[in-house]
Amino acid sequence: MARRNGDASGCVLVTGSSAGIGQELAKAFAAGGFPLVLLARRRERLRELAEEIEAEHAVRVTILPADLNDPKAPQAIFDALRKKAIAVDVLVNNAGLLFEGAFADTALEDLLQLLQVNVMALTALTRLFLAPMLERRSGRILNVASTGAFLPIPSLAAYAASKAYVLSLTEALSEELKGTGVTATALCPGFTNTGMVARSKRGRRIPSLAVMDAKAVAREGYSACLSGRVVHVAGFANTITVRGIQILPRWLVRTVGGLIARQTT
Repeated sequence: MARRNGDASGCVLVTGSSAGIGQELAKAFAAGGFPLVLLARRRERLRELAEEIEAEHAVRVTILPADLNDPKAPQAIFDALRKKAIAVDVLVNNAGLLFEGAFADTALEDLLQLLQVNVMALTALTRLFLAPMLERRSGRILNVASTGAFLPIPSLAAYAASKAYVLSLTEALSEELKGTGVTATALCPGFTNTGMVARSKRGRRIPSLAVMDAKAVAREGYSACLSGRVVHVAGFANTITVRGIQILPRWLVRTVGGLIARQTT
């Protein structure tokens, strides 16, 4: 895909771009010369990040504050960018929520909010922005899943299940999109040094050597997206782990997930 440095007509839309992997993905695309649309809830943080990126990479950055917990948000986002005549060449679905704890002890409101952001909003944005990509016969979709997509994780049951959905959706889309000029990529990070992991009880107990840097994850995701790779597991250790999980019988995968959960909670 050609870079459009300084051209506002074709941009990279990054959801959840105010921190963590989303912020680093935005910087990676900006370093590659792509104009950006930054989307998150915090307007002030988006403005600060936009100024930083514009100064460092000389690309145009548009900010779009939005709360993906609102079911109407995806359509409003799509309509707002169309009104501004901003085409999205690359859609990065990074925004996500994580609630930790036993499923039965987690508030129903929290579970439904997680599904709204991780599944429903991602699905809606993908569907909305895919149509014009197909018309142009050019585009990229990067969905941030997780190594948790490959195994059930007690105490993170809904989160892991939501990421399994993201992985499956992306793989299915990659087949549907063959020959269209549009690609779909699932980025699957393991534990990454982000605020989400820092706030997690499990994350605080993971050895530092097992935690990847968000910038390194973003660099791998950027390369995988532009090359059209369907599934990319970030990090050598995570790749080996996932390959091992894929050859194990499901009963053993469940058992391993349970052991990991008990040791890190």
